[in-house]
Amino acid sequence: MTKAPARVHVLAITAALALAASSWIGSLAVAPVEAQAPAGGSRGQAPAARGGGPGGFAAPTTLTPYDDYTGFTRIFDGQTFTNWDGERDVWSIVDGMLHADTTKTPGQHHIHYRGPGAVMRDFTLKVEVKLSETGANGGVQYRSRLLHPAHGGSMADPLGTPLPPTVTTMDEAVAAGLTAAPGNRAGGAGRPGGAAAPGARGAMAARGGGASAAPAAPAANPCVGQVGAPPAPAGRGGTGTAAAATGNPWQVSGYQFDLDSNNQYTGQLYEGQGRNIITAPGTIGMLLPGGCKILLGRLPGDAKTAIKPHRGLDGDWQQLEIVVRGNMMVHVLNGEVMSVTIDDDPAARAPQGILSLQLEGSGQIWYRNVFLRVQDHPLEFPR
Repeated sequence: MTKAPARVHVLAITAALALAASSWIGSLAVAPVEAQAPAGGSRGQAPAARGGGPGGFAAPTTLTPYDDYTGFTRIFDGQTFTNWDGERDVWSIVDGMLHADTTKTPGQHHIHYRGPGAVMRDFTLKVEVKLSETGANGGVQYRSRLLHPAHGGSMADPLGTPLPPTVTTMDEAVAAGLTAAPGNRAGGAGRPGGAAAPGARGAMAARGGGASAAPAAPAANPCVGQVGAPPAPAGRGGTGTAAAATGNPWQVSGYQFDLDSNNQYTGQLYEGQGRNIITAPGTIGMLLPGGCKILLGRLPGDAKTAIKPHRGLDGDWQQLEIVVRGNMMVHVLNGEVMSVTIDDDPAARAPQGILSLQLEGSGQIWYRNVFLRVQDHPLEFPR
């Protein structure tokens, strides 16, 4: 019997995974039975159902209203920093919103949740955000950890050791000897590698829905059809390693729902202080051992059309939803799926972590209505 080429099997598996992911995404729209749709709260109509199958099951026809928070817990009270830790000279609370401005304080700035259930595994997060028209580069980090030696966090202990209660600003951290210098404010116009051309970060950085770079030819390695960049150098503070002691003690490493004023990255999965860009907007991606990044497929339409114009406080709120189950992560923006990622790299993926809101670049960002629903499963670390 003639043996089929290995690549045929890989393509077949890839197609099956993409189909499974698409089916799973569709199930996210199922509304809780007890949920009531507030007036004007609908995110639109989904395609008509195909009809019932065995047992009378049919595809949902209406998207769940975004502001249905049944089963969710509000984790930011809109008035105080209770259960949140970040630089108080950068982050402020204005009219019920968390606000940061990197035109005044350049560099990467994070504020993380450390209240009940802070270390989470499976969850759904909803948060609304506005960006300045130019300069903002931020996002929501999750399953993350505080790697700076001041905390000493890890995948097993993402929060590590808390900072002294008297340390709430970078100057106070320096004075306390927790970090040698505010190194992240020396420039910080963007994340590491941000000045490179998109092609330098790999073909998966191309946006979905329009003209995009063709996948690279299959490489001579176990990752057939590989696209994307190799693993980050050890000096970048990769997964499970401590960041430089001159960095920001509030720096967080982990998965990120990316956002930027220019919408070059909005909706993608990025891993801060780790594997860099992973899944571009409009695509379904997979991570494999050895730094392999696989493009499984593309979501229909143009991901950018889901993004409302960025006009600072004068603009509309962007409604983010992050759904994490096991090693699959789904990013939703304004009711549209932006990216889907399957992390099949057991040595590098994070099975749990904390939540952090972030801003860098030279702009402003506002967050409000931070709601969390935790759906944890028994934790298993790689062996």
